[in-house]
Amino acid sequence: MMVGVMDWKSDFAEFAREELPVETAERLIGMLRPAIRLSAAEDGEIVVGRLGGVARLPSGTPWPSGTDGWPLSFVAELDCEALTRYEVDIVLPDTGTLLFFLSTRPEHETQVIYVPSGTAVAERAVPDDRAEMHAEQALAAATEPTWPGRNHPALADVFGSIDEAHEAVWDHIVDEEAGESFEMELEDYRAAGASGPQHQVGGYSDSDALQDSIEAVAARAAGAGWHGDPAFYEEARQWVTLLQVAGASAAEMTGSRAYLLWGIRKDHLAARDFSKVHFDARGRWH
Repeated sequence: MMVGVMDWKSDFAEFAREELPVETAERLIGMLRPAIRLSAAEDGEIVVGRLGGVARLPSGTPWPSGTDGWPLSFVAELDCEALTRYEVDIVLPDTGTLLFFLSTRPEHETQVIYVPSGTAVAERAVPDDRAEMHAEQALAAATEPTWPGRNHPALADVFGSIDEAHEAVWDHIVDEEAGESFEMELEDYRAAGASGPQHQVGGYSDSDALQDSIEAVAARAAGAGWHGDPAFYEEARQWVTLLQVAGASAAEMTGSRAYLLWGIRKDHLAARDFSKVHFDARGRWH
């Protein structure tokens, strides 16, 4: 059963309707996606995962490593059953856990391991000092609205093109005397509600910090071209945000304004195939 059930989009919808023409506002509101925002768990809160700490791997599973044998560092664990309490735009497994591993080397090789419920697991020490271990931070969750960044491929589906979306939404002048655009007002709106690092499951990846979405980066990596190419938009539609770890977290896993992004195709997620995730890093990861 979902906890804290509420209309997660109502506050943003009110803001958009105040600042944009009616038709434009409704289009943008219709694009909102619920994400599970992750934050440091306080006493009494439901714990849905953790950053850092000791990895709990299935018995017999070797420590994840890159193609050259370099051991990966453990980043995060998500409790899929605990996450079912929260509304989100992606279909996660109902049970089990997801383990995220990442290389600190420039190649940023990664592995995501799904551990089904009931699997025997054991805490595993890092194999050597090439794999970093970070302080553990338990995570709590809440559903929050996310919206597309100004160059998100999905805007072309709703507004006709990215340029038309820029004109209708981001560059729309809200206050002619002050010369303030909707994009400027949106930055203020976001800042007023910001609290801690932007860790999340699902939704749009951070539209303030990232020039290109994980959907766009993954589509380009798949060889589908770039904006303006129908194949690019079709491929981008197939991708979603699996996990975003952002900023200088309590687990001290990232440098200032660093973002770690895991994306996955919808069909791979449905098949519970986490072997083909696409990873993207912005800023400094150490």
